[in-house]
Amino acid sequence: MKDKVVVITGGASGIGAALAEKFGREGSRIALLDVDANALKTVERGFLAREYDVFTRACDVTREEDCNQAIQAILDLFGGIDVLINNAGVTQISLFQDTPVSVLRRVMEVNFFGAMYCTKAALESLIARKGIIIVISSIAGVAPLLGRTAYSASKHALHGFFESLRTELSHQGVHVMMACPGSERVR
Repeated sequence: MKDKVVVITGGASGIGAALAEKFGREGSRIALLDVDANALKTVERGFLAREYDVFTRACDVTREEDCNQAIQAILDLFGGIDVLINNAGVTQISLFQDTPVSVLRRVMEVNFFGAMYCTKAALESLIARKGIIIVISSIAGVAPLLGRTAYSASKHALHGFFESLRTELSHQGVHVMMACPGSERVR
């Protein structure tokens, strides 16, 4: 992975930051996108101190134009994208009957549409470089999860979309991988 360009959404914390650390140790050129600009700066300082090649940019993945501009900035800086990790995500814990529709919409906008917007923006480069799209889904994308209707729906949508996209891109040398971490606290 040395010198490969790796873009990670939701890269300022959690799984995204851990993946960035791993790729940084391997010599990848890392681009981190996150809605939390302050957390991004903290991660960036730590990575620069370890001499990782890192670029950070605040990006609200629910806004298609933010995604387009962020991906274009990465392309301008690094010349292409080899790996796109769609990791940005939010959850919801409440019964459907108690959950406002606005919460359901927000979960879908971040988890599903954010991944779709970033993938669409990076796709030409990923095809040219025969890259990899990694989607951080969840066990909730393949099984029901009590009290997480919006979250489960968004993860199921990711599976339907990206598994279909895999079939569209496989002949062009682009690999699509779904990662489904579980949780210690399944309710």
